[in-house]
Amino acid sequence: MKKKDSRGPFSVWSEEERMDGRRVRCLTIILSTSGCSWWRESGGCLMCGYNFKSSNADASSEDIIRQFDNAWGSFDSHSLVKIYTSGSFLDDSEVALDARRHVLETVGRSGAKLLFESRPEFVSRKAIAECIDLCPRIELALGLESANDRVLRYSVGKGFSFADYLRAATEGREAGADIRTYLLLKPPFLTEAEAIHDVESSIEKISGISSVISINPVNVQRGTRVEQMWKSRAYRPPWLWSVVKILRDARPGDALLMASMVAAGSERGAHNCSRCDDGFIHAIEGFNLSQDKEKLRLLTCDCRSRWERLLEIEEFSVATSDLERFFSR
Repeated sequence: MKKKDSRGPFSVWSEEERMDGRRVRCLTIILSTSGCSWWRESGGCLMCGYNFKSSNADASSEDIIRQFDNAWGSFDSHSLVKIYTSGSFLDDSEVALDARRHVLETVGRSGAKLLFESRPEFVSRKAIAECIDLCPRIELALGLESANDRVLRYSVGKGFSFADYLRAATEGREAGADIRTYLLLKPPFLTEAEAIHDVESSIEKISGISSVISINPVNVQRGTRVEQMWKSRAYRPPWLWSVVKILRDARPGDALLMASMVAAGSERGAHNCSRCDDGFIHAIEGFNLSQDKEKLRLLTCDCRSRWERLLEIEEFSVATSDLERFFSR
């Protein structure tokens, strides 16, 4: 296997995001690290293929610092900086203390807000307080995926419970960090209607503790259990109609609500009939920045009847497969 280049980050880009009630520039850096510890221990979550793409077992602390510096020096100032790894920024076995301190100090000196993601087992008041000492503005991202423990265990394979998330989110907030929570739309073994209900129910349970709630529709990543199911027509990514329904109907309290459009419009990502996908994606991305639901209410397409019929058929048949592709063979 060819050794991955440790000099530059796996990916880096600049975009707009909503923060503090306004649009700001956001720098996103995906570092190539040794990989998620949960993935190394158990094979990871059923839908996650990031470790196959961005992990590098040979990445040293010096490599991670070099990756960050190369990305940091390539862009102008930003109000928000997101640092992602294959797993947890707070995991010493993935991001060593000296590399973590370097990132925190650099972003802290710039005055920007730093977002990083971690599994709950690495989060404590002490750990977050130490981060805030170096970078005063911290947003702790937690990939909860679902507030239902059965979904977490059997549909995601997350390796922690809702109670574990609540503890980490509470301690993170008490230490001074804002909380961003990721929810997964349509993990395997749920019907489309069940998936919608699961996200809506999860939003209600976390709205009081999260500053930002981000809905991540499943996209079929290579090398995962979900890809195996998708190839055998046992799984279909969610409809964009489902994303829009959640955004229109959800009550997130004071939390900012958004939806990720990674791979949207493709067969591997959230999609409708292909004719209306671009319009839906544009409207959802506009909502992410404005929080204005009006454009979502104006969306229309003939494929809505197909989506509604699918919700009914799945409920009657108790099926979670890609029924449209199955019957079109």
